[in-house]
Amino acid sequence: MKYALQNQSGNVLWFILLAVALLAFLTGIISRNTSSVEQTGNVEQARIKATAILRYAKSIETTVQNMLLNGISENDLDFVAISAAHDNTNCNSSDCEVFNVAGGGLAYRTPAELLSDTTHTDIWHISTENRVYQFGCEGTNNRCTELLLLAKNIPQSICLQINKILSITNTGGDAPQILDIQEGTAYTGTYSASINTSSIGGTNEAPEVQGKPAGCIHEFGSGQNIYHFYQILIPR
Repeated sequence: MKYALQNQSGNVLWFILLAVALLAFLTGIISRNTSSVEQTGNVEQARIKATAILRYAKSIETTVQNMLLNGISENDLDFVAISAAHDNTNCNSSDCEVFNVAGGGLAYRTPAELLSDTTHTDIWHISTENRVYQFGCEGTNNRCTELLLLAKNIPQSICLQINKILSITNTGGDAPQILDIQEGTAYTGTYSASINTSSIGGTNEAPEVQGKPAGCIHEFGSGQNIYHFYQILIPR
């Protein structure tokens, strides 16, 4: 009788240990699946925001090109809705304002709105100090710099998704590397005499974006760690 009770106790202990092992196994599977779902959700959210940035930037480029076709001078284009620094005094009517119903007809939206991130404080910037390789002329002068739409401090995850959408290689799992991006003063009708000597997409300067009118790059020069989105508005 004593032996039978000991045998039953041993069986009960074995079942308890088996149940504990199964519970640990199932907990591990659930944890991994939850983590995988969260990662998938984060990637999808980043892709949605990347798409919003790309679509809006393309709409600005299309608006600018349509305004030029309708007789608005390049020197009169006014991006004042971005900031007072973009106010072009050559523009003396709302017809030449890009973000005005009487001009380009495009509603202004900040990067923060498109990113759904109220903590993002950087605004769009219209730059004239950079060249994009394989667009327009390649000389190091302000006849060859592009009219460029820039957005800086784009989150890395969104930057990578922008490039995936545009079929730009994120070498080593990071955005294409460039030593320096020169924002310069905002465009107000003239092109800056200060020129970035390196072309975006040139040799050793984010070559993965070569021939791409838009993309996202990682600026690393002088200890910087900034992700920039760019869109050519006017190639020159």
